[in-house]
Amino acid sequence: MVLARRLARMGVLPMLTVKTLAKAAGASAAVAIAATFGGLGSAAAQSGDFNALPVDPNLLTDSLAYTAAPFIINPNGQQGVEAKYTHREGGTRSITTTILLYPNEQAAIASLSAAADQVAMPRKVAAAVGANGNLVSGTTLNGTQSTSVLTFNQGNVATTIEFDGPANDPAPEDFVIDLGKKQDTAILDWQGV
Repeated sequence: MVLARRLARMGVLPMLTVKTLAKAAGASAAVAIAATFGGLGSAAAQSGDFNALPVDPNLLTDSLAYTAAPFIINPNGQQGVEAKYTHREGGTRSITTTILLYPNEQAAIASLSAAADQVAMPRKVAAAVGANGNLVSGTTLNGTQSTSVLTFNQGNVATTIEFDGPANDPAPEDFVIDLGKKQDTAILDWQGV
C-alpha cells in the first residue's frame, strides 16, 4: 500500500497494472532486504568477473613488448585472478599481477607481508599506491634475477605486482609505481567506488 501511494504521488500508478505493481513491490523488497542483511559498500559492488581486472603493462610502455599468458582465475583456490606478462626480449623480464579477495580488510592486509618473503637482500620503501602500499626490491632467493614486489590493498582486495628481470637490471621504480597506480584505479572502478 505504501508503495502504491508513493507511485500515485509520482504520477506513475496509472501506468502500472496489478502484475507490474507486484513486480515493482517485490523488487523494492528484495533491495531493502539485501541492503539490510548484505550491506551496501564496495564489497557488494564487486562482480565475480576478474578477466578485465589486471592492467596490461603495455598500456604504460605504449608498445606490445609484453605478452599475457592465460589468466589464472582463483589461483590456489583463493578468489581472485593472477596475470603473468612476459617481455618479448627473450623472456628475461616478467610481471606477475595477483589480485585476491578476502572476507575483510584485515585479512587482505595480513596477506600482503608474505609476498616480500621471496626477496633476498630486501630494500623496503613505502609506496603511494592504494592503501598500505609498499615496494620491496632486491633479488630472487637464488640471486639469479632482480625482483621488485609492490603490494597494496583496497578494502578486502589485496594486490601483489612482482617484476622480475636480469640481476643487474631491475625494473625502474617509476614504472613499478605507475603500473601500481593504474591497477589501483582499475580495482576502485571494479569495486564501484
